[in-house]
Amino acid sequence: MLLLLVLAAVLGTVGCALLRGDEGDTRAATAPAAKPPVVVIVFDEFPTDTLLTPGGTIDSARFPNFAALARTSTWFRNGHTVYDSTFKSVPAILDARLPRPRTAADVRSHQPSVYHLMNRLGYDVIRVESGSAVCPPWICADGRTRRPGVLSRLAGGGRPARLHRWTGALRRREAPTFYFHHALLPHEPWLYLPSGHQARPPGEDPVPGINRPGGFHLPGLTDHNHLRHLLQVGFVDHELGLIMRRMRRTKLFDEAMFIVLADHGYSFETNVASRRLVREGSIAEIAPVPFFVKAPGQTEGAVDDSLVRSIDVVPTIAELLDTEIYWRNDGHSAFSDETEEREEVTLKRRDFDGMVTIGRDDFEAAREELRRRRAAKFGTGAQSRRAFGDPWASAYRIGPHQELLDRRVRRGDLARSSSIRARVANELLLADVDRQGPLLPTRVAGRLKGGLAGEVRDVALALNGRVAAVGESFRLRGRSAEFFSLMVPNSALRQGPNRVELFEVQPNGTLELLSRD
Repeated sequence: MLLLLVLAAVLGTVGCALLRGDEGDTRAATAPAAKPPVVVIVFDEFPTDTLLTPGGTIDSARFPNFAALARTSTWFRNGHTVYDSTFKSVPAILDARLPRPRTAADVRSHQPSVYHLMNRLGYDVIRVESGSAVCPPWICADGRTRRPGVLSRLAGGGRPARLHRWTGALRRREAPTFYFHHALLPHEPWLYLPSGHQARPPGEDPVPGINRPGGFHLPGLTDHNHLRHLLQVGFVDHELGLIMRRMRRTKLFDEAMFIVLADHGYSFETNVASRRLVREGSIAEIAPVPFFVKAPGQTEGAVDDSLVRSIDVVPTIAELLDTEIYWRNDGHSAFSDETEEREEVTLKRRDFDGMVTIGRDDFEAAREELRRRRAAKFGTGAQSRRAFGDPWASAYRIGPHQELLDRRVRRGDLARSSSIRARVANELLLADVDRQGPLLPTRVAGRLKGGLAGEVRDVALALNGRVAAVGESFRLRGRSAEFFSLMVPNSALRQGPNRVELFEVQPNGTLELLSRD
């Protein structure tokens, strides 16, 4: 309740105080002095705990912009989705109704919605719906009646460009404006880095199926893919910083209502058929999503551990605008007693055949265990900065034979050359690196030939004579080829040509140079 009173004091500066009555109800007491801009960003496939250290605080060294947002908003640390798939979860955010079977992600199944509410209030709408078509054409002049295809939008390199165009539209306007963007980030494919660079060209992955069920049984490959996800979350933090800077430059930030969340999370379990389907074992990764609400005029942050749901977004907007939702819905304001008193997290199964439910205590304990395991493997930003001077350096230090990392390769220390041959995808990119350009080829992947059937090996990658990454080769189920995929830090690449050498690492740590195919 203290958090609500703090928020009430903040909102009182713009005439929209939240007051608690004798009965314990929390509701908007007075109308805003003016209709504030409303900005909502929905990220995609984004488990909250990627952002957090053990103990549940935001890793401010790796994700400084999410930490900055938390300092000026109410961060709902236990915010969670109500469904594990974009095509049901995003429309549910927009119309505040629980997902239903046999509905489409478009206006036919989801009206009225937030667009109707904002239109009634006299708001213009500027929106990007990347996986839905909920805004009716009579409100959104370019509105679709069928959702767009998503796969092509994911495979290409246009996700940042679409976000940047929308960000460029953020500014103070004569008419009150509702800005909405569903960004297909940090959803795979994982192409982007915390620096804002792209790690490989868009299009087909050099190892097709690298994050598909054929590799879910491999712990080493799972760690590699998890690292790529972490780095892309770092890119999302970079993009959030651009959005917040744009809002501050255009004098929009202080007066706006700014809500940031995601549609659902993602699991990095091994030996499962799917990492997206919610189950008892995956709910602690699938359900939690980032959930930040900056009220108009709010300048101080607060942390609220209420079990707020993604379908509570529109009721929260309505309360902060001192209005009501005029259609039957399933949500409650994030600041309501109903939300505060919630003690379970419940998601409908993908096939709507039952529910997956977990109590608050178990939910929080499972998430803390995940955070501890992740920190043990990838470190935290503060630890990494102390040890290496870079908050991301420790994240790259995964795989076998980590003692080789940063070691100079001396020709006299090499064992005989291996009979295994390596083909490096996109190798020409490493021959002419432009560190100031948009693409920094820190992902080095390809195929190994010459091994026995089913054989895999430990490998090390040297750039310019120094070991920059270690890992394991792998074979995906149902495929005979042997692959490798490694991530190197930005700092391992130098301007211009880079010498690339791939080694097989013997059990005693000696290196055998792989010939190039």
